[in-house]
Amino acid sequence: MVDEDNIGILIGIHALRTGAFMKESNLPYIVILGGTDINEFSKDSHSLDIMTEVITKAKFVVCFSSTIRDKALALWPNISLSKLALIPQAVHTCVSSFNLMSYLFSQPEVNSLMTSSFQKPVVFSLIGGIRPVKNSTYLIPTFQEWHARDKRILLLIVGPKLDEHYCSTVFEPAVNKRPGVVYIPGLPMEDTHAIMSQSFAVVNSSDSEGMCLAILEAMHIGVPVLARNIPGNKAIVQDGVTGLLYDSPQEFIEKAESLTQCPDAYVTLTKNAKEYVHTYHNLEDERKKYVSLVECCIKDILASISSVAKSVPVHGDITA
Repeated sequence: MVDEDNIGILIGIHALRTGAFMKESNLPYIVILGGTDINEFSKDSHSLDIMTEVITKAKFVVCFSSTIRDKALALWPNISLSKLALIPQAVHTCVSSFNLMSYLFSQPEVNSLMTSSFQKPVVFSLIGGIRPVKNSTYLIPTFQEWHARDKRILLLIVGPKLDEHYCSTVFEPAVNKRPGVVYIPGLPMEDTHAIMSQSFAVVNSSDSEGMCLAILEAMHIGVPVLARNIPGNKAIVQDGVTGLLYDSPQEFIEKAESLTQCPDAYVTLTKNAKEYVHTYHNLEDERKKYVSLVECCIKDILASISSVAKSVPVHGDITA
C-alpha cells in the first residue's frame, strides 16, 4: 500500500509488474518500458490488457530507444505522441578490487587446465540474471567445442538464478561439469564490473532485450561486446563499429576467433564504444530528462489544485 498523503508522483519500470500496481493508485505516474514487458508479456492477451490500461492512465511513458517506442506505437496506436518520452538508459561503472584470475585459479577444473598449459585464460563473460529470456545456455556447446581446440578459452556466466524451474531443468544441467564453462552466482555490482574489466569480451545471447545494461557497462569500461543480433541490441550496438553482432553460434565463433587474432580491431571497437556511451548514455542527460518529466507532472498537479480551490465558494459568497 502507498501512503498517498506523502507521495505526489510514482515512477516505475516495467509496464506489467509495477504498472499493475501504479494504475490502481490515484497518483499521477510515469511508467518506463523495461523490455520483457513490451517484448514478451505483450504476447499474452491478459497481460496486454493490463498494460494497455497502465499506458492509457500514465502521465508519461518512457522508452529507452526508438525501437521500443516504435513497438509501443504498434501495440497502442492511439497513444498520444506527447506522452512518449525517449530517454536512453544511462550507464555508470565502478570497478572493485575483485581479482578474476585468482577466483578462476581457485576452481579445481580451471586450475588443472591452466597449470598444465601455463597459459592465461581468455575469458568471455556473459552477465545477467538466469532466466529463459536471457538464454544463457545458447552458446555453451559452441564454447565447449572451442575450448576443446584451445584450452585457454572460457565462458564465464555471472548472475543470480531468477527462475527456479528454468535453472533446475535447463541451466544447471547445461552448465554442470561442462569443460570451458564456469558459473558464478550474482555478485555485488562493483565486483561484476571488475569481472568485465578483466575479461577479453562481454557476450550477450538473449532472445530479446529492452536495452541491455551489461552491454552499456562493458562499453563504458572499455571491453568489446559480442551481442546477439536482436532489435534491442541493434539499437545500441553498430556491428563492426561499436561492437559485434551475430545471428548464430557459427557466426559468433567466426567473429570471436577473428577478434582474438586482431588487436587493432579490438582497440577500435572499444574506443568507438566508449565514445558512444559517453555521448548518448551519460547520467547528466538522463537526469535532466527525468527531472523535466517530473516538473511537468508537478505543474499539472499544482494547476489541478488551483482549479479545485477556485471552484470552492468562499464563506459568505453563497447566493440564495
